This record gives sequence, structure tokens and C-alpha cells, in this order.
Amino acid sequence: MTEFRTDIPRADLTDRLARTRWADEPPGACDDYGVPPVRVRVQAGRWQHGYDWRARGRR
Repeated sequence: MTEFRTDIPRADLTDRLARTRWADEPPGACDDYGVPPVRVRVQAGRWQHGYDWRARGRR
């Protein structure tokens, strides 16, 4: 394997998350359809507002 590094500005990452267009949850949906959209949105919010991308990249 060859090590590689990416250098994406944090502003670009958070901007991409902020501009995400979320699909509506289908009526009557449950975990049978995959991950519930609300859980994905919560996780995206964590990535956008509190996740240390640089620290993770160094690991």
C-alpha cells in the first residue's frame, strides 16, 4: 500500500454538508428501508459542526 494524504479545506467540507438536499422520508418508512433520514441528518450535523477532520486524517 502507498500512503496518501488529502488536503481539503474544512470550509469546503462543511459547505458541502450545509448544501446537502435531503430527501423526504417515505410514508410508513422504518429501518427496513435503510438508515432513517433523521439519523443521517444528525450525523451530518456532527460532521459539520464538531468533527475534527484533521485529527481523523492524521490517524
